[in-house]
Amino acid sequence: MFNRLLDGIKVLELGNLVSGPFCAKILADLGAEVIKIEIPEHGDDARRNEPFLNDIPGLERSGLFLYLNMNKRGVTLNLETATGKEIFARLLRHTNVLVANVCSRRMEELGITYSAIRKINPGVVMTSITPFGLTGPYRHFGSTELINVSMGALAYASTREVGVDQEPLKMPAKFFSFQAGLSAAAATLGALYKQSISATGEHIDVSEQESIVQNLDPHLVAYRSQQQIVSRTDRLSRAPFHILRCKDGYIYNAFSEEKEWRKFVQVMGQPDWADSELFKDYASRAEYWDALKPLIEDWTMQFSMEEIYRMSQENGAPVGAVYTAKELLTDRQMAARGFFVELEHQVCGKLTYPGVPYVSSEATGAQPTAAPVLGQDNEEIYCRRLGYTRADLSKFAEAGII
Repeated sequence: MFNRLLDGIKVLELGNLVSGPFCAKILADLGAEVIKIEIPEHGDDARRNEPFLNDIPGLERSGLFLYLNMNKRGVTLNLETATGKEIFARLLRHTNVLVANVCSRRMEELGITYSAIRKINPGVVMTSITPFGLTGPYRHFGSTELINVSMGALAYASTREVGVDQEPLKMPAKFFSFQAGLSAAAATLGALYKQSISATGEHIDVSEQESIVQNLDPHLVAYRSQQQIVSRTDRLSRAPFHILRCKDGYIYNAFSEEKEWRKFVQVMGQPDWADSELFKDYASRAEYWDALKPLIEDWTMQFSMEEIYRMSQENGAPVGAVYTAKELLTDRQMAARGFFVELEHQVCGKLTYPGVPYVSSEATGAQPTAAPVLGQDNEEIYCRRLGYTRADLSKFAEAGII
């Protein structure tokens, strides 16, 4: 469950969409206090991303935003104004970490560079997440998840059960934006450790493109050693290593060794065709996959995902069930570990959220909180902490500062 391992650590987030907010969320889930700064009236672009609760759009109804911003406080602030910059500087003086995934050119325009913020707080850790990093010829380029995955070479190599060689394909959702946020959080935690023993700050420069490329090892090796460019296909070099149909969904076979295939053959009841010369090893099974696939599916279609998964696990065959969200939410393993949590949001009501993928034996459990509505904590942060009055806040709102 959520814990207080980073209790006392204060984080400012200038985050938008996924990578920056997810980095800050990881720190928040570990107990850091995260103050998310959003543009007045507009907010984070994630607020406009589907899915929306009951398919009704609204600034407070985006499932993506609600998940990414659990356990955070939220304020609005216009950093283009002189007063907004002054308020930001006051917040920064009491901050351990600044997380930003705003484009580098925009950060320069706002005057929020590492050289500028270290003058305000020399001990701060600044984590900058940009599409291509802050150096090199692409440092000022904008990007999207689709562009990042394409320029990280994964779209070309994405494998899917669809037939012959296929055109490049982006993986679903915003998988690698989350990967960039995870990479940024890992680096930030290392910088925080250094900060704790030396009181020195540091600038962490995270490239979303590079965080994608770090997942490419087999494909890079294939090219470097054999000049082979891996493209999207189900004509794999070994089989079965595929998704297959069953009675109520799909299963995934991941046989890296011959003995694993033989164990699955035992699960299927030792069919005669399994001893055919055509299927004698993983390479020949891959060559004759068009013939092998329907033979396996004749058997798998007789059973449910759960039945095949249990039989395979009991016999040491690495077969997995391909869950949808429905199966995941009712999975007994998830329930046993208490992974999913229910939170009450002031607009959306009670919803179920993913928790954290770890359990600490030493940490004290903490109750998670729902994502803030836009400007939810303006009074708490600006009045009670920085000393502004409610009258000041009214003037700031009229001037478009908050």
